[in-house]
Formats: sequence, C-alpha cells, structure tokens
Amino acid sequence: MKPPAHPGAAVLAIGGMSLVLGVAVQLMGFARRFDTVIAGWMENTGLEGTLRALPPLLPWVWTVLVVFGLTAAILGSRRNWRRAVLWVSALVLTLGWIPVLALAAYRPAVSMPLIALAWSGLWAMIYATRHQEPGDAVE
Repeated sequence: MKPPAHPGAAVLAIGGMSLVLGVAVQLMGFARRFDTVIAGWMENTGLEGTLRALPPLLPWVWTVLVVFGLTAAILGSRRNWRRAVLWVSALVLTLGWIPVLALAAYRPAVSMPLIALAWSGLWAMIYATRHQEPGDAVE
C-alpha cells in the first residue's frame, strides 16, 4: 500500500527545489555557457541582424509558472503515460523558444528553464509513482 499523497505540499516542495536548482545553475554560469552555444548556432543560421538580450525577468517568469504548473499537472493526472506526455510537452514547448527567439532577434535563455523543468518533472513523476495520488485506484 502506497502512503497517501499531499499534493499541495509536494507541488511547493518540488517546484521550490526546482527553482533553487535553476538559481544555482544560473549563478554557477552553466546556463550562460549553454545559452552562448545556442546563440552561436542561431547566428550561423543566416538570419540578419544582431541578437538582442532577452529581458532577464522573462525566463524566470516562464520558469516559475511552468515549474509549478507542470508539477501540479503531473500530480493531478492519473497514469504514468499521461504524466510523461505532460512532462515532454512542457520541455518541447520550452525548446520551442529557440526558433521563436531567433526570429525575433533575441538571444535565447532556455537552459535554466529546461533544467528546472527536467528536474521538476523527474521528481513529480517519482513522487506520483510512490504515493497514492487522488483519483488513483487503491491497490
């Protein structure tokens, strides 16, 4: 028998730790390195003009909304395949920023949101499989 879930506390804990990981990755400079590689690739695609800096608050707003939203959606869904579809969809949606930002002539800042999303999705999936979630059949 799985222990009962506490979805509200889990969403806050998983989402909060994902944001802490995002801050750590940003402060250590790992995100900047990956974003520089992506910016170099975008400059070689043949698009004219120079890339402008993305407003620094925008990736954080996206990350906060999607990390907590993804975690809540995963914990509120039944079946692991549905949870996986939500997780992959959020990652693909965030990766979709790269060509959109290239066309708008902005330098991408997607590595920190991707890392935070991957982390929150992983731990939400683990939590959901180890706890009795609302709507799951009692085994």
